[in-house]
Amino acid sequence: MNKTVTVNISGIVFHIEVDAYDTLKNYLNKIKGYFNNSEEREEIMTDIESRIAELFSNMMDDKNQVITSENVTSVIETMGKPEQYLDEDSEEEFESPKESKLKSDKKLFRNPDDRILGGVASGLASYFGLDAVWLRLFFVLTFIFAGFGPFLYIILWIVMPEAKTASDKLKMKGDPINVTNIGRTFEDEAKKVNEKLKTVDTKKFGYFLEQFFKAIGQILKAVFNVLGNIIGFAFLVIGVFLAVGFIAGLSGSDMIYAVTSDGVFSIESTDFFNLIFVSEDQFHLAIFGIILLFGIPIIAIIYGGLKILFNIKTHFSFGIALVVFWLVGASICGLISIKMGTELSSQKTITEPHTLPAYYNNYNLTANTTAIPGNGILDGKFSAISLDNDSIYQANVSVNIYKSKTDSAKLVIIKHTNGESKKGAITKAKNINYSFAITDSTINLNNYFSNIKTDKIRGQRIKVKLYLPEGKSVYLDESISELVYDIPNVTNTWDSDMMSKKWVMTKDGLTCLDCKDIEGATSDELMIRYPSLYNVEIESPIISK
Repeated sequence: MNKTVTVNISGIVFHIEVDAYDTLKNYLNKIKGYFNNSEEREEIMTDIESRIAELFSNMMDDKNQVITSENVTSVIETMGKPEQYLDEDSEEEFESPKESKLKSDKKLFRNPDDRILGGVASGLASYFGLDAVWLRLFFVLTFIFAGFGPFLYIILWIVMPEAKTASDKLKMKGDPINVTNIGRTFEDEAKKVNEKLKTVDTKKFGYFLEQFFKAIGQILKAVFNVLGNIIGFAFLVIGVFLAVGFIAGLSGSDMIYAVTSDGVFSIESTDFFNLIFVSEDQFHLAIFGIILLFGIPIIAIIYGGLKILFNIKTHFSFGIALVVFWLVGASICGLISIKMGTELSSQKTITEPHTLPAYYNNYNLTANTTAIPGNGILDGKFSAISLDNDSIYQANVSVNIYKSKTDSAKLVIIKHTNGESKKGAITKAKNINYSFAITDSTINLNNYFSNIKTDKIRGQRIKVKLYLPEGKSVYLDESISELVYDIPNVTNTWDSDMMSKKWVMTKDGLTCLDCKDIEGATSDELMIRYPSLYNVEIESPIISK
């Protein structure tokens, strides 16, 4: 068990063993004695003690809280012996055993000892190992040809700290911070001060510019501080609002309420999402991924606002942790998206053709306008979805009219769906149930189809195609307006304007019979060309599906 004492070195409190304290005290007294005749002795000792405190701090950890004799010996080896600095007759330059390992990392500072304005160019030159003349020339040329030179210089002046101490100046050059270099730095500064006193009159203009830009720098700092507080407050407010909304969305009711044209319906959220996700476990994993993917940026926004406003300092590991958690959330969402993509990777269709009676020349196309069965959870022209105990009802039905390549009129029902495989997609397509009826010359289409719940929602849709040969006509009832989609016609008439009119299939496509201005033919010409269009139709049996 060793006795310890408490010492304050450069403002930092250390616990140090008594033997180690005596060694350190003798070392510092010896240095002070060697610099006793120097006017800069106090500054030299302050810098040396600051460097020693830095080295001791690096040695401390959770297991080692006391400075030992070995620690002091290591620091003395790093700092070097003062007699080596004062031995000017020695031709062999001193280098401590640990100097090569503990050389100072270069840091960016403004160089006050070699400056014309703020020491920015000379500081950059010291950091990059260049001649300051070239960097000064760079700023001049950017001012002349690009115009941003002064602005860039002022910004660098603001962000680059000034090398005020000997340690700062050694870090600026990347030199080891030891007794030898600290003493030499102060001696060089003293010589430069004497030289400046002799030439002070020749640098009045440079001094004026230095003070001028320094004042501008202070003003810009104040402006940036105000803007920083405003930005920090904005980040905090936005982050809190996003957090409240996000938490409310995640912890809301277990029921989803839908207001549709048929009334207000409700469904359990798990039942609804099970129609989309492969399993309930995948749904819960997706929620976890979404929490990380969107929650982490919200936390970062709030943290950024607090840090700007209150100058909060946290360990860099906090930021790394946020990034790691966000990447985990993004990976989860990405993997689930890929899995959902495989569920839709195969697309298959089943085509069901139905030949229409040939003895009709005019057809009526109508649609069932009754409400979709079940409880509606989504409302829209092609996106209405409704549920009951066993089935999913969807309104994704579209109708179009084309010219037949034969002399027969036919109605083609195309069932589209997606699946994880071709076999699975075909099975889901076969499970689609779509109804329609043909009564005499009237074709009545359902405005929805159904599939079993276990098939989930996998892009199921119905396409109805009516093929008419030349000379046949169709009357588009107003009820079909919600189903038609971009019917091609020679008059370029919009779908909504085609309703409640009779259209004849000509060699060029559909042409309106009931319009005042008929594209490409008059009513008399059409009567001569297609006389059967004006005959009375004969009744026929009902065909339904």
